[in-house]
Amino acid sequence: MGVPRREFDVVVAGGGPAGVAAAISAARAGAKVALVEGMGCFGGMATSGLVPVFNPFSNGKWPVVRGIGYEILMGLRKRGSALMKPDPLPRELPKYDWVSLDAEKLKLLLDELLVEAGVSARLFTQVTEPVVKGDRITAVRTWSKSGEEEWVAPVYVDATGDADVAARAGCPFEKGDANGLMQPSTVCFVMAGFKPGAGKFIRTKRLIRPILQRASEEGKLTGKYDHHYCIDHKVPDYTAIGFNYKHQLDTDGNSAASLTQAIMEGRRMAHELCAFLRKNVKGCEKAFVTSTAQLVGIRETRRIVGEYRMDVDHFFAKKKSYDDIADYTNEIDVHVTGKTKADIKKRKFKEIDTFLPVGEYYGIPYRALIPKGVTNLLVAGRGISCDRKMHGSVRPMPACFATGHAAGYAAKLASKCEGKVRDIDIRRLQQGLIKQGAFIDLSGKGTK
Repeated sequence: MGVPRREFDVVVAGGGPAGVAAAISAARAGAKVALVEGMGCFGGMATSGLVPVFNPFSNGKWPVVRGIGYEILMGLRKRGSALMKPDPLPRELPKYDWVSLDAEKLKLLLDELLVEAGVSARLFTQVTEPVVKGDRITAVRTWSKSGEEEWVAPVYVDATGDADVAARAGCPFEKGDANGLMQPSTVCFVMAGFKPGAGKFIRTKRLIRPILQRASEEGKLTGKYDHHYCIDHKVPDYTAIGFNYKHQLDTDGNSAASLTQAIMEGRRMAHELCAFLRKNVKGCEKAFVTSTAQLVGIRETRRIVGEYRMDVDHFFAKKKSYDDIADYTNEIDVHVTGKTKADIKKRKFKEIDTFLPVGEYYGIPYRALIPKGVTNLLVAGRGISCDRKMHGSVRPMPACFATGHAAGYAAKLASKCEGKVRDIDIRRLQQGLIKQGAFIDLSGKGTK
C-alpha cells in the first residue's frame, strides 16, 4: 500500500498562535485548509506551554494587533479568562496587555473557532519532512498513530516556530547569535493552594523578588545570577498562579536530547520553588504544583533568510513598508543569563529591554514571511526573517497571531496561482486582512 495522500488548498504545519491564525484566516477566505499539530491541543505556548500571560497587543494607547489574535483575546475575556490586571504598569493597558491566560478555556475556544471555520484539524501528528522537487514543495510528510501520511497542497505555511519545514526544504536560515548562542529556555508551571494574601504578595515583584534573589545567591534556589520572574494569577483571589520562572541554560530547541534535559530540569525547578515558598513565605504552607508545561518555552531557534530581513534599525526607525501585513510594538526582549556575572555581561547588548515610545509601532513586511529557495512556502511566527535583536521584539504571541493571520490569507491567494507566494497582489492581501479585522498602517509612509 502507498502512503495515504490528503489534498487541500492550504496546509499549515504547527498549531500554535501563528498556525491557528493562519488556518482560520485561510479557511474564512474560502480555502480548504489542513492544520497539523504534534501536541494534543492547539495554542502552542499559550496552552501546552502554560505561558501565564499574553505580551502586549497594544502600543500603550490602542491595540495594534487586531484581527484573529484580538478576536481570540476578547473571546477569552468573555469566558472569564484573560483576566484584567488590577495594577498595570504605566505603559500597559489592562484590557489588552499582559492579561492572564486560562489554558483550558483557550484550548476549547480554539477548537470551536477551527471547527466553525471548517478547518480540517489534526492533532497528535508530527510533521517529519517536506517533499521537494526543484524549488517547490509537493507534499509534507507526517507521522502519527495512523502511520505515515502526505499532506498535499499548492501552498504551505510553516508555523512550527522553529522553521522546521523551511529548513528541511533547504531554505537558508540563521540561528542564534554569531556564535550560535541562543536565549535560554523556561519551563512554565502553575501552583495553587496559596492563601489570598500570600498569592498577592508573590505576584508583587518588588516584595517577592528580593527574597528569591537572596535565596538564589545563597544557593538555596537554582541559578545564582538568574533572577527571571514573570507570573500572573489564574483566579481573581490569587490562590492559583502561573509561573514563567528562571531559565535552563544552553537549550537547543532543535535537539530532542536538549529539550529532554531542559524539561526535566524545569520540572525540578518548579518543585524546588514550591518547597521554598512553603517553608519561607507565610500563607504558602499548603501550596502545590498543579501542572508543568508539556512544551519547553523556547525563545529562539531558526530565523529564515527571507526576501526582507527586519533588523534592529527597522525597530528604532518605526519603519513602514509598502507590503506591510501587520504592525507591532513589543520591546526588544532578549533573555540573557549565565553562570557568572562576567558571562552575563559579555552576552548583553545596549538595546535589550528598549521600548518604543507610547503610541508608536513598526510594520511587518510580507517579504519577511517569504523564505528564499522555495516558491510555495510562507513562514509565520517567531521564525520570520529578522536579525537577533529584532527577533526579540517580534517573537511574542500577539505578533505570531498577526503574521499567522497574514500568512493564511496570503496562502489562500497563492493557492489560485500555483502556490507562487511572490506573485500575489499585495494590495488585495492587505485589503483582505483589513476586511477580516486586522490593523495595517496604509498611510503611505511605506517605501520600497
